[in-house]
Amino acid sequence: MISIQAISKYTPKNFLDLKKRYKKINKIFLKNKIGASKVLRKNNNEDVIDMCIKSFKNFKKPINKSKIKMLILCTQNPEYNGLPHNSAIIHKRLNLEKNVACLDISQGCAGYLYGLKVAESFLKENEIALFFTCDPYSKIIVPNDYKTELLFGDAATMSILIKSKKVKLKNLIDSEFFTDGTYFDSIINKNGKLEMNGKNVMDFSQNQVPEFIKKFLKKNNLKVSQVDKFYFHQGSKHIVDTVAKSLNLKKNQLSNIIENIGNTVSSSIPLLLIKDNFLKKKKIIICGFGVGLSISAGLLF
Repeated sequence: MISIQAISKYTPKNFLDLKKRYKKINKIFLKNKIGASKVLRKNNNEDVIDMCIKSFKNFKKPINKSKIKMLILCTQNPEYNGLPHNSAIIHKRLNLEKNVACLDISQGCAGYLYGLKVAESFLKENEIALFFTCDPYSKIIVPNDYKTELLFGDAATMSILIKSKKVKLKNLIDSEFFTDGTYFDSIINKNGKLEMNGKNVMDFSQNQVPEFIKKFLKKNNLKVSQVDKFYFHQGSKHIVDTVAKSLNLKKNQLSNIIENIGNTVSSSIPLLLIKDNFLKKKKIIICGFGVGLSISAGLLF
């Protein structure tokens, strides 16, 4: 089975101050609905590859490069329009050995679990994958677009994944995936500009996501009360709170939204895991949902 050995991150020092950008905006709305008064923004001279390299450098422990057999990048906003696959450029920058499989995954908010499953299918016992997430939506957000600029932040993460039976690591026990392509255009890049139908996304999040999680728990013979922690994609504070309420989660079962970062797409779940010292938890559920419209859920312990 695939295991998460460790996670590192890179968060830019720049941010967009929403109170300054939208001077008439309600501060209570920002706090209770969005969950941020500032959202992260990459430097003008940074690209997806740079941010991934910085997340690698921020991992302070040595990595045995000879064991790395795979490099995955999850992004929907790659450099060079995705040609070549940016994971190959990261491979060059990290000076890895040549017997490494490199690929990019074009997935969004549900993408973290996709990366875990891809690594699981490729790796042999005790081999390592470097799994990067980086999706700076600021590249395609139209300035002063109220529907999108309030929500999205830029960040990158790197997860070290290993095919191992060691119980000390956080092992992926089961996963499920869901797509409703009928509403594919609810979050879409149109001619280089991000457009979002907030109503469709909210309806999907509050109706489809809780039911999907309930079915996933039932499949694994688990009650909500038996899960130590739930880690939901950080679309917004309102969305996270709505899903948690639908599941009747106790306060200590929910990993609270990280303030003043924003919706970092595929990076949101690994950022939560880092914040919460996830390796010390027992049973955890991770669930990403959004672009597609899609859902992914995983059980780890």
